[in-house]
Amino acid sequence: MGSRFLWLVALVLVPLYPAAAQRPDNPAPMADSVRNRIEEQFASRVQKELGLTNEQTAKLRATSQQFGGRRREMHTRQHQLGEALRAQLQPGVAANQDSVAKLTDAMVDLRLASAQSTRAEMKELSKFLNPVQRARLFVMRDRLRDRVKEAREHGGMRRGREDRDHRQDHERGTHEPHE
Repeated sequence: MGSRFLWLVALVLVPLYPAAAQRPDNPAPMADSVRNRIEEQFASRVQKELGLTNEQTAKLRATSQQFGGRRREMHTRQHQLGEALRAQLQPGVAANQDSVAKLTDAMVDLRLASAQSTRAEMKELSKFLNPVQRARLFVMRDRLRDRVKEAREHGGMRRGREDRDHRQDHERGTHEPHE
């Protein structure tokens, strides 16, 4: 459970890495270390769950590095565009129509680019993974992305874990009311 929590924390923080790395008070080497550990743990889990050979794992790692950097760049750009769009759409403030149109178009273009990147990555993966392995990897990534999104929406990792533990306790019938 501890390694899973570390994995989720890093996935929440890794997309913030480009902005954080520019701050002089932020230890970028630590972020790299955490990301590397998480990537190793995920690679091990994927290798085991998908039944990959060492050769497939090495190829997957290279492909993931190639496309992972691109995903992080797109995530950072999406965050920037979203912030700019939210700033334009503040209640009680007149939005600049031209700016809103450009930001909206950029968000749509970014989503298209993300889908095209995913398609290109799946095509590359088809060179060394069978269709079932690719699908399982796709599902594993989606589940992880959903968990990270849920954690962000529920006030961060700690609260997300507490909510999950509370749900699990309730499902097991061990739920105790909180005062």
